[in-house]
Amino acid sequence: MRPFQDDYFVGRKQEIADLHTMATHPKPSIAVVYGRRRIGKTALITKTLDEQTYISIEGTEHLSDREQKKRFCIQVEENIGISIKHVPTTWYELFQLITPSLQKNPQVVVFDEFQWLANYRKDIVGDLKLVWDRHWSKISGVNLILCGSIASFMKDKVIKSNALYGRVETVIHLQALKLRETQHLLGCGIEEATTAYLLTGGIPQYLALLTRYNSVHLAMDALAFQKNGYFTNEYHRIFSSHFGRNPELEKIVRFLGRHGYGVRRAKLAATKNISDGGRLTQHLDNLEAAGFITKVLPFNAKAKSTLLRYELTDAYLRFYFDFIEPNENLINSNSSSTLFSTRIAKSPTYRAWLGRSFEYLCRYHAEEIAESLGFAAVDYTHGPFFKRSNKATEGVQLDLVFSRADNVLVVCEMKYRQRPIGKEVIQELTRKELVLQKIFPTKTIQPALISAFGATSGVIDTLGEKQVVTLKNFGTTYR
Repeated sequence: MRPFQDDYFVGRKQEIADLHTMATHPKPSIAVVYGRRRIGKTALITKTLDEQTYISIEGTEHLSDREQKKRFCIQVEENIGISIKHVPTTWYELFQLITPSLQKNPQVVVFDEFQWLANYRKDIVGDLKLVWDRHWSKISGVNLILCGSIASFMKDKVIKSNALYGRVETVIHLQALKLRETQHLLGCGIEEATTAYLLTGGIPQYLALLTRYNSVHLAMDALAFQKNGYFTNEYHRIFSSHFGRNPELEKIVRFLGRHGYGVRRAKLAATKNISDGGRLTQHLDNLEAAGFITKVLPFNAKAKSTLLRYELTDAYLRFYFDFIEPNENLINSNSSSTLFSTRIAKSPTYRAWLGRSFEYLCRYHAEEIAESLGFAAVDYTHGPFFKRSNKATEGVQLDLVFSRADNVLVVCEMKYRQRPIGKEVIQELTRKELVLQKIFPTKTIQPALISAFGATSGVIDTLGEKQVVTLKNFGTTYR
């Protein structure tokens, strides 16, 4: 992997373009940038505003409202060079401290970690609306960026708020990087980039940490299996800042962590210690917006189908539950310095875990797979498909099916093995193809193999070279 550098930034071309357009337009407007911790929100804003002067004020975690306002004043002093002798008691007055400077020098104002600045209360949004309507929106060249890591607050209290209704023109929900971007960031081969992705997901901060070591395995030894390792303690930081006030959210995540193939809402509702009703729906929406869980629906099901299920898809959290937490005693006793590279990475449990993680990776890269298989220009939907056996048809479970507008169903078999896939996959695909053909008799069924390390010549000859996607031809898209 390439040497560690402070400025790790790849991709985000569309996000930069959208934010740059907003930030340089003379007509005042508001943008909201949100996404989970470590996803690169501040880096995106800094990169976009690199050639501009701007006012940047950041909220601080776990401060009282009074202390938050003190910190706000200190940052205003640092940004615009004024002296504030008395801390105002209202956010309206605090925001007004910036107005004279903007009147003299119109520029972008960034409120980072806005949910902490607000102490999770919506009052601040109403005060900000008044200042915006009465003053800032009347100054050509003033644009406001609100950035936050608590997706539920940014969505419900800011984007959807009555106070800012119709005023937010640009919304960026920052997502994880893709595999090719991960490889570019790490500066390594595609195989090692894939290992890094399976273990930590496309989270820029996590990936940047890996580059300090000679290999991903050595990095995980140091970061995930040492007493003070970054990944050893990241779980507690996530739930302290993201969900400290909602212990129900952690219960849901832990429950999903024990069910690798996800569960339906009804099963979650029936679980002890997890409340049902509207609060459960809200909690699930919050976790999904934060990027920790994913709502999975069969490709042929309606949006409100009872077949909908929830899965824990955050790579780090799944790795934590399966390998870090179970070894907590060893880690705390400092007896785990090479635990990952010498034991865990060689275990059948870990290999099985990689297989399931590769399926998550493939689903997240559906666009790249469609491109590699040659039908990106055709409209399609995608998702899993499962059917229990009955007297008429055999049961089948498929993790990824593309339903194309040209009446073709592309059935994907996803395999993560560190060797080419052999002819046994043909029998597996043929069985699934026949079952699916009975269920969808008017469709053309087209099998495809998504394999980390390719396939044998016999498999390629049977399926056709274009129907085998490997890491080497895993799409060409680089955003």
